[in-house]
Amino acid sequence: MNITAHRLLVLPAAVALALSMTGCSAVANIAHKTHDESFADRAAATTGWTGVPAPSWLPSDATDIHNLATNDETNAVIALKSTSREPSGCVEADREAIPFDQPSWAPKLDRFPDRVQRCGDYEVMRIDGGLLGWFSATEPGQKPTASAS
Repeated sequence: MNITAHRLLVLPAAVALALSMTGCSAVANIAHKTHDESFADRAAATTGWTGVPAPSWLPSDATDIHNLATNDETNAVIALKSTSREPSGCVEADREAIPFDQPSWAPKLDRFPDRVQRCGDYEVMRIDGGLLGWFSATEPGQKPTASAS
């Protein structure tokens, strides 16, 4: 067997091994053109958020913050733990959308309330022990702003 043929046999095995070592979520993120990030608290989220600024509605006591967003930032879903009753700087409004995905770290919901908190570009609802928020672009290329007002 020549060297080129050997490389062609070894390459698929190496790729398969690399993919298996990165975990299922990394493979899914590549396939679905998303990125998934987690932060211990609001301070870490504020400095480490990817793609757009961290939402200003994140409560000061937020912990265990997770964000799944499309790479173009036109859709996002956020879950966090918090004892705050409501997100910061939001108003009650009719729900317009639902999260584009239900990642493993988000609660599995069959129904969404008709009314949610409108936090700037995000819709947010109370869940057991925290908050669930989402952004859904209403026009091509729209991204969320950090401001809740």
